[in-house]
Order: sequence, then C-alpha cells, then structure tokens
Amino acid sequence: MTAAVMFALAAGKARTGAALDNPVLKTEGRVTLIDGLLAAAVLLGLVLNSVLGWWWADPASGFVLTYSAVREVREIFSGDH
Repeated sequence: MTAAVMFALAAGKARTGAALDNPVLKTEGRVTLIDGLLAAAVLLGLVLNSVLGWWWADPASGFVLTYSAVREVREIFSGDH
C-alpha cells in the first residue's frame, strides 16, 4: 500500500512542480519516487523470502536500500543536484 501511494504522490508532485515550474516541488517528486521504489524493494524481498524461502532476498533488499542511500549522499555532497 505504501509503495502504491508513494508512486501516485510522486506523480502528482512532479506534475504540479512542472506546471508551476517549481524546482523544489519537482525534486520532492523525485524523492517521493525513490521512497516508493525503496518500499517496493522491501516488499519484494519479504515476499520472496516468505513465498519461495529465499532467505537472502530480504537482506538483498537491504543492500538495495544502502546503495540508494549512498548514491543520494554522494550526489548531495558532490554538488551535482
């Protein structure tokens, strides 16, 4: 449910940001999209672990979260945003 709401909210923020030519709202839409992707990664890891018994799927989703966080931090501190 969280991922679906985040994707819808991200689309709305991006569309509104583009209509208003507001860079802050456009960026907020991107951040919300990333939040939705992270929620989907966690859900996928839990489902694969539960349904198929892939014990490593849940920790693998943690690595996806970590990779995403490190990438965002690098972008923030490099000044490429």
